[in-house]
Amino acid sequence: MSFSQWKASLGGNEVAFFLALTAVAALILAVLCFYFLRRARLIEDTPTSKIRSAAQGYVELKGAVIGGETGELLSPLSQVPCVWYQYKVQRYRKSGKHGRWQTVRQGSSEQWFQIDDDSDTCIVDPEAAEVITEHSRTWYGHSEYPAKSAHGGLSLLSLSAGGSRYRYREKFIHRHDVIYALGHLQTVGGGRQLPGHREQTGEVIREWKQDYRHLLKQFDRNRDGEIDLKEWEMVRQAAQHEAAKRRGKLAEVPTMHVLSRPPNRHYPFILSTRSQKYLARRFRYSAGGALGGLLACGGFAIALLS
Repeated sequence: MSFSQWKASLGGNEVAFFLALTAVAALILAVLCFYFLRRARLIEDTPTSKIRSAAQGYVELKGAVIGGETGELLSPLSQVPCVWYQYKVQRYRKSGKHGRWQTVRQGSSEQWFQIDDDSDTCIVDPEAAEVITEHSRTWYGHSEYPAKSAHGGLSLLSLSAGGSRYRYREKFIHRHDVIYALGHLQTVGGGRQLPGHREQTGEVIREWKQDYRHLLKQFDRNRDGEIDLKEWEMVRQAAQHEAAKRRGKLAEVPTMHVLSRPPNRHYPFILSTRSQKYLARRFRYSAGGALGGLLACGGFAIALLS
C-alpha cells in the first residue's frame, strides 16, 4: 500500500492521532538536538586548564591516570585490573516469536582515582559521571555469573552468543589512560578556605559550651558554680589560643584538587578516554541525527495534511 492509499484510508480521528504523535516526537527530537549541540559547544568552547592554575568551578582538564584511591580495582565479571569499571549482566527472555535482553544486575565503581597533567595531580570522583571509554568487552554465557577456566580467566567457550541465555558487558578506565574531563573543580588545603580568627574562636567556645560541667571545672576559679565576667574573659583568651592552633594545623594540610559532578545539573560531568575532537564530533553527529528526525516529522505532518 502506498502512502497516498494509506492516508486515504484514515479517518479524521486517526489523522488527528498521528498528527499528535508526530508533534510529540518532534518536540522530543528538538530537545535532543539542542541537548547534543549544547554539549558539543561546551566541549569545543571550554578551554583546557592546567590543574595547578585552574580556576575554581566548571573546568576542562586532560591528564594521565596515575592510580586509584586504594590501588587498582578488579572488575567484578572478568577480574580485569582497572581504576574504574561499569558492568551489566543481561538475560535473554523470549515471549512468543520475540525476545529481548533484560538487565539482571548492573553497577559501577565509585572509588576515586588520580590524574596528572605534569603541572599537578587531581583526584577524580567518578560518581554520577558520564564515562565514555574505548575499553569495553561483551561476551555471552549460560549462567548469571560468567564461567571461568581452570586457570581463573574467562572461559573461551563463553565468548560466543550462539545458544547463550546471558550477556555480560564491562567498561573500564585503566591506569596510564589519558583522560579528558569536564567537571567541577574544587581545591582544598594549602591554607585555602581557612575560617577567620573570630569565627574559629566562636566555634571553639560553642564546642566547649556543649560540655558545661567541664567548662566549669576548667575556668570556675572561685568555685561558685558559675562563670562570671572575669572567668569568661579567661575562656575567651583560651579559646583564641586554641583557635590559632587549629588554624595553624589547617594551614599545614597539603593542597588537594578534586574534580566531581557540578552542582548545576545543566552542566555535564564527562570523563572520557576519547579525545576532545572525537567527543565534539560525536555530539554534533547526534545533534544532526535529531535534526534529521525533526525534519522528517515536519515532512510527514505536511504530507498528512496535504
